[in-house]
Amino acid sequence: MYENGAKVTFMAENSKLTGYVVHVLRAGEKPLESLSSLDAKVLIPGIERRFDEKIAPLQEESFFVRTKKTKTVPAGLYWLSREEFCGVRTLVRQYGLLAPLNWGDDCIEHMFLQNRFWNVLVEIERDNRDKYRAIVGSDEQVAAIQGEVDGLLARIAEIQEQRTQLRIRYRKKNGIHTEPLDASIKALKAQLKELARKAKAVRDEARVRIRGAGPELKNLEEERRQLVKDGYNGSGLWWGNYNAVIDSYSTARRRAMKEGAELRFHRFDGSGRFTCQIMGGMSIEELTSGRHSVAQVRKVSGGQFTDLIRSAPALQLQAIGSRRHTREYGVLRVTVYTGRDEEGKKTRRALDFPIILHRPLPEGVALKTLSINRKKVGTDYRWSVTFTFSIETSQLQERRRDRSCGINLGWKMVEGGLRVATINDGKETRHLVLPQVILDKLAYAEKLQGRIDLATNANYAWLLGKMENPPEPLKDDVAALRRAKRPHPAKFARFVIKWRNEYPGFAPQSLREAEAMRKSVKRLSQEQHHLRDKVQRRRLEFYRNEAKKIAQQYGVIRLDKMDLRQMTLLEKGDGMPNDLTDVARYHRKTAALSEFREWLHKQALKEGGRVEMVAMQSTRICSACGRTMEPAAGLMWRCRCCGALMDRDENAAANLQRAFG
Repeated sequence: MYENGAKVTFMAENSKLTGYVVHVLRAGEKPLESLSSLDAKVLIPGIERRFDEKIAPLQEESFFVRTKKTKTVPAGLYWLSREEFCGVRTLVRQYGLLAPLNWGDDCIEHMFLQNRFWNVLVEIERDNRDKYRAIVGSDEQVAAIQGEVDGLLARIAEIQEQRTQLRIRYRKKNGIHTEPLDASIKALKAQLKELARKAKAVRDEARVRIRGAGPELKNLEEERRQLVKDGYNGSGLWWGNYNAVIDSYSTARRRAMKEGAELRFHRFDGSGRFTCQIMGGMSIEELTSGRHSVAQVRKVSGGQFTDLIRSAPALQLQAIGSRRHTREYGVLRVTVYTGRDEEGKKTRRALDFPIILHRPLPEGVALKTLSINRKKVGTDYRWSVTFTFSIETSQLQERRRDRSCGINLGWKMVEGGLRVATINDGKETRHLVLPQVILDKLAYAEKLQGRIDLATNANYAWLLGKMENPPEPLKDDVAALRRAKRPHPAKFARFVIKWRNEYPGFAPQSLREAEAMRKSVKRLSQEQHHLRDKVQRRRLEFYRNEAKKIAQQYGVIRLDKMDLRQMTLLEKGDGMPNDLTDVARYHRKTAALSEFREWLHKQALKEGGRVEMVAMQSTRICSACGRTMEPAAGLMWRCRCCGALMDRDENAAANLQRAFG
């Protein structure tokens, strides 16, 4: 069944239009009768009815679809049957790349410009929020209640500072010395929570009054959009790349506004991407034949691929892999606008990447977007390409409602790995276990990090002992190392490299020892970064596949509505310490439940299902009798009302599944 809000594509007036379902008509229902019941938001002023009202009602389900106003087509309301929809499905493929054959400083500069443009957008957004708060805060009622909130926050900060000093004095985090202050903070945060709820309601009312009284908020939004436009016009980026940055900014902005978070500035570390948007699309035949100037894939044999790698001075010969019979190889050529002519204007040039096609390119699709990704891993970079294809289909993806399940997220060590989810569909209960091999490799990566930290501490102590009387130009660098809050291997390495390149004659024996220390830590660091990156991608792939299986099996997936970020905090919202032990905190980090939850949303949307977030105390309700129980420790607990003995996670999953019915 198609629901309100579904995005649809259809043919009308000899052109393809895109709109949204705003109302579903039952079989035999007259359109004029349905129009009278539609919300005023649907029947916006100026919208045209683009259908014949005299046509007899359809003897099947039909739909009202509203299109948005464009420069050439006015907003319209269409009455369509199911057969008139022509859906477009998106297909994404990612392939591995080796380092490019003709990379240059101009490419690094362009990635830096993208990073700088993102930071400009973040600055625009933060200034916009400050101005928005100033406009809303100018209301007398908002100003009064905000003063109370600020007073409570100042009092809480003062008591927290007192508690910090006591902890330093007694060299103990919690105890009798902090109990009075803990109680005061808890009471004040309870007041703050209630006051914040009232402040939100007051701000909402003030926002409505301000919008009705004048165009201040509208002008503020227009100012933000103009600043964004000025930002990309002066960014020095070509349109494909600044559009990609703006898309990322828009997505992050919507999410931040929804969650009450703020956008963050990004430090440039050499990572980035090149995005090519293909107007009108490109077929696979055009991509592989080289007829399109934007992108080309030239396939080569395994031997030619190996010779190609050997001939590139910047590349090392790499093992192509053990699954050679299932792979294809080639050279991906993309057009980028990073070159410059004699006048300094940007010109286009080509970048060539050895590409490993671990799976065939899909057939019967149109390539819409191509993105080259460069990610820093330790001191190296990992390359990949993401193809986004579109496939036209005569059927729109339907919302499936055939089966439902409840999933309780959590973590517990069991035989074979880490249990991260419990799934109940009303008939059976099963568990999702993160394999032990992933846990072992993540633990080894943590062990490597510990070895790196110990070696860095020892290297710092040794170096500072040798630098009692350094050369005059090195004194500032030595002072900076002494002032550092904690030793860092990169700072040690930069100092040793400067010593080696600029003052090799100073204490040559100590310099050789320092070089050996630097290289030893570098080897450990490279091993740790590459291992961690590899295992994290393996965990992500595991979650993606399991989420796909669940989405294909169930049309409705119910999860607990909980903020996973709160589990990472050392303190709860009331100021009390988080009850998680160090082992539980480590397992929480290892489980990375936010990745699994994100893939559940993606795969459910792809398969025509949906994920529903349920706000309920699923672990405290007995699934056998429905009574609410007091919190209990341990994984197994017995209901005091009916005597049922059950697993807490299985009980929660059963409650979530029944909430659907």
